[in-house]
Amino acid sequence: MSDFEITALVLAEHEVFRREFAALDDLPVEELAAAWEALHAKLEVHAVAEEQLFYPLLAQEADGKQETAEGVHDHNEIRHAAAAVGEREVGSEGWWEAVRNARQINADHMAEEETDFFPPFKEAVDDEQREALGMHWLAFHDKHEEADGLSGDDAEVAEVVATEVPEDDPSLS
Repeated sequence: MSDFEITALVLAEHEVFRREFAALDDLPVEELAAAWEALHAKLEVHAVAEEQLFYPLLAQEADGKQETAEGVHDHNEIRHAAAAVGEREVGSEGWWEAVRNARQINADHMAEEETDFFPPFKEAVDDEQREALGMHWLAFHDKHEEADGLSGDDAEVAEVVATEVPEDDPSLS
């Protein structure tokens, strides 16, 4: 398996999220707002990239319509939990409670993807297509660094399932 195939890239980002949520605990209060803002942006970029590149094929090729619906629901829950963090005074007990909630919802979601979504996806989608999707994943992240151009709005399952996933390698264009 290549380091650039989509499930490897998704998994690598999951590890980043685990580290960055944990790192919040050790930051001085004056650094929390910037650290949270950066993490929040990464969560949104990740969610939208999955909704455009991973979940459509999970639904279409790996008979994963139920998993896709669960994943989109989780993403929307993470969006709401992350928005709740922004409604609290940075560093306050309420802020930390909201951060812990977002962290837990995200952790549960990542664990579910890793154990329940990745195996059928990898079985149904061949190495070459997963590698091409990985290139699209990287291009998407470059285009939307810091969530540029992304709304943060809830995703709709039907739209995600119906998304046409690119099959070519964007590095060949």
